[in-house]
Amino acid sequence: MLKFFPVFSVFFLFLTSGSWSQPSPATQIALFPLTTGDINDTSLQVKNWKEFSDLEFEMGFFELNRRSPIDFDYNEHVKKYIDYYLTRRRDLLSKVLGLSKYYFPIFEETLDKYNLPLELKYLAIIESALNPNAQSRTGAMGLWQFKYNTALMLDLVIDNYVDERQDPVKSTDAACRYLDFLYNTFGDWQLAIAAYNGGPGVIRNAVTRSGGKTQFWEIMPYLSEETRNYLPGFLAMAYLMENYKTFDIVPDPPKIIWHQTDTVMIKQSVSFQKVSEKLGIPAETIRFLNPSYKKNYIPLYDQAVPFVLPVSKITEFIASESQISEPVFPTRGQISAPVSETKFLYKHTVEKGDYLNRIALKYRCSIDDIMKWNGMENPTLHSGQQLIIWVDKDFQKR
Repeated sequence: MLKFFPVFSVFFLFLTSGSWSQPSPATQIALFPLTTGDINDTSLQVKNWKEFSDLEFEMGFFELNRRSPIDFDYNEHVKKYIDYYLTRRRDLLSKVLGLSKYYFPIFEETLDKYNLPLELKYLAIIESALNPNAQSRTGAMGLWQFKYNTALMLDLVIDNYVDERQDPVKSTDAACRYLDFLYNTFGDWQLAIAAYNGGPGVIRNAVTRSGGKTQFWEIMPYLSEETRNYLPGFLAMAYLMENYKTFDIVPDPPKIIWHQTDTVMIKQSVSFQKVSEKLGIPAETIRFLNPSYKKNYIPLYDQAVPFVLPVSKITEFIASESQISEPVFPTRGQISAPVSETKFLYKHTVEKGDYLNRIALKYRCSIDDIMKWNGMENPTLHSGQQLIIWVDKDFQKR
């Protein structure tokens, strides 16, 4: 039976692939199960990796503890998550390792700016599987999963065209400021990490209910199942990301790395379509690099705004900027990408009582869209009929 291993003083020590396509929408459940049923399932076994003894795991966590102010404990709760990731999320581990070549330099630079532990970069894997378009059922958005009002509190801009929760640089800065606040509140990184998931009020209440105990493992019984599992999931993910070669996890080849890109500040309105046509960059590449612009279009703002492009295209963009900028607001067709690039095909089976208005509301499209996609001349439906629906990639059925 696994023992609980306390910290060795203050040593220290979770996407669809495809060319340039953004990973498919993910929420915490992509790499982070919220119920113990999943992680207690031992029916699946990892193939082709060495079965470690507890002592070997302890030594790995000891090495982590030597390098970080975060207490990286190894115990039965963390071990369950190591097993879970290696058995049921192995493919996604490969994907996030590939994506990390783009996102981790952003995270590390900002964490260093605020003098925060670099290992906090692994929180974004738990939150979004490194998908800036990830949206939870509760409306949390982006790499760091901020809800609307929290994002506004952290000075992120959200309007009809821009959502800075999806901006890798700006959302990471906001996440670092929030994590710094949580650490200053609790004076303990484990509690701060748990509070990032559950909120500071939840952690304070758990401390009170526990009789004033201030160690995460002591207040764990007083937390919700999701928050209870969050820290063990993070500790396990950090361990595996630091030791992926040991377990024969092969990173997916990165489509681009951060150092192959650069940022220009633009003062004119720009559509992704015109940039793609003028510079010969696939529109999906532009969207990958600029996920905060929601409609493939950058409107005219009072101040210059950032636009990320491959380094090799920066000079050409600057030279052609006057030809690329939009003097008037583009039409809906000009700012909409081809349907197959921004949506996925879903087949809806018509049930008794269904009608087009109801179906259109459900899938966030128009009646005309449904009729066009299905070659319908009239809106009559019959039970059992199969309808083709193109669903937004950031849409989750409730």
